[in-house]
Amino acid sequence: MQGRKIVRNNDINRNMFRIVRVFIVLFIILIGNLSYIQIVKSEWYDSNPLNPRIANKENSTLRGDILDCNGKKIAYSENTGKIVKRIYPYGMVFAQAVGYTGTSIGNSGIEQGENANLSGVNMLLHQLGPLEQLFAADRGNNVKLTLDAVVQKAAWDAMGNKRGAVVVLDTNTGAVLAMVSKPSFDPNSAAKNWESLRVDKLSPLLNRVTQGMYPPGSSIKPMMADAALQQNVITPDEKIECGPYYDLGNNQKIYEADNAVYGNIDLEEGIIHSSNVMFAGLAVKMGEAGLKKAFDRFGFNDGLQTDFAVESAHLPDFSKLNKGEIAQVGIGQANLLVSPLQMAMLAESFGNQGKMMKPYMVEEVTSPNGGVLQKASPSVFKEVTTPDRADLIESYMKNEVLRGTGRNAAVKGTVVAGKTGTAENSLGADHAWFIGTAQVGNKKISFAVILENSGFGGSEAAPVIRDIITTMLKED
Repeated sequence: MQGRKIVRNNDINRNMFRIVRVFIVLFIILIGNLSYIQIVKSEWYDSNPLNPRIANKENSTLRGDILDCNGKKIAYSENTGKIVKRIYPYGMVFAQAVGYTGTSIGNSGIEQGENANLSGVNMLLHQLGPLEQLFAADRGNNVKLTLDAVVQKAAWDAMGNKRGAVVVLDTNTGAVLAMVSKPSFDPNSAAKNWESLRVDKLSPLLNRVTQGMYPPGSSIKPMMADAALQQNVITPDEKIECGPYYDLGNNQKIYEADNAVYGNIDLEEGIIHSSNVMFAGLAVKMGEAGLKKAFDRFGFNDGLQTDFAVESAHLPDFSKLNKGEIAQVGIGQANLLVSPLQMAMLAESFGNQGKMMKPYMVEEVTSPNGGVLQKASPSVFKEVTTPDRADLIESYMKNEVLRGTGRNAAVKGTVVAGKTGTAENSLGADHAWFIGTAQVGNKKISFAVILENSGFGGSEAAPVIRDIITTMLKED
């Protein structure tokens, strides 16, 4: 009997130890999850418009101002005594970049990304829970952006009534100076018109700069030129017979625009004339592995984390491309879709010694009494090419503006480098591209323009940049 009691006690002890171990594991998981929410995900929850504590905070706090780089108000709140009204003095001009806010429609753009700051949520005090109310201010923090109202308005005006996007970056820092998307909407009446905006087939709520996906067409050719040089597929002095078509075999041909015949030309002339024959042939020589390396090197496969929402490029499965599709990728077609922001960053790398900067829009956050709570620090996103190759490719792009397809972007008194693109669109007329860099006073800018269903990049997109640069020079 004594032996049986010992066995029974041992069984009970073992079961108790198992239960204790289970509870310990569950406790560790609970602590880990709480720590993850409080530390890692706290900023996400604080900026989420569905967070009831944030909503309550907004009801008791006057939302902070959003300012351009020169301190001009582009969003602010007024308390009329009956209601608190959010006002956007520029209406449609900044709509997608700055966004909207409302209890019935939530937030978007900077209004969403900086919701915690604008609502006056102090991240350290927020950890105190209800005690936060003892120290909280009655006004949110102000957010100063890198956007320049003059450049933004110039881009808006230059686009006219065309659909598409314009983005202008500071080449040396990555600061976003302008971000325009059309068609647009008026954030002052977004809540009132929400249902019609939400179902509008023209997608006015979509930020085409960061989330619009388009085939790049010939605007991808500077990257292809760099890749061909890097992979020793061609040298700067080597010449290739170009025109009127590149023969893929099996009755498949890729033609030059207007069936042009350029003769025996080098890489620079290939960029200047935007030769399809040259770049289709270079892509075939690089092959699917070489193309994949090029897109990887220029960051198209890298997830970009910044202070505004960014869509990643849609790249083909290079390992499954046939010869014709490889040639099409070389001229920016096939299953290849990129955003205007990515193409501006591509141009930026050639104008910045091979360095691609991380784009950002929030310059600083200040408290209601003017204290600086947060300040941007420019950083390199990727070093995508060598300084020598970057300078060489940019020199080709300068000559394209001087005597090639980008002549309509030329501005007297400054140096503009660019690459046109006319991207075929299976759903309608071609899209018009223009990307590049320009020296404007003591600042160097990088840019990308796309005009949907507008035709030739040189005649449609290039003049948009010319008008923006002209305005910036007058302002400077």
